[in-house]
Amino acid sequence: MENLSLLHMQKKPKTTRKKKIIDPCPVCDKDLHLDNKYTQRIGLLDEYDEIIGWACPHCDSEFDTEDHLVRIIGSSGQRGEA
Repeated sequence: MENLSLLHMQKKPKTTRKKKIIDPCPVCDKDLHLDNKYTQRIGLLDEYDEIIGWACPHCDSEFDTEDHLVRIIGSSGQRGEA
């Protein structure tokens, strides 16, 4: 009888749903999608305030406007030119 009275107190196991990645970073695969209007991509500007590319806020890798890798940042903070 004691077991029956404790059934209502047992916690249900949490099921974790993986969020569907809509816009993955080519380097770290983190989702860059924020909502239908905004992205997490960081715009890179030149000295004339023209867009020359974007950077990932998660891994700090830099890309040109055609999503080609320009600079990759390693986990130790070392930069590499692509």
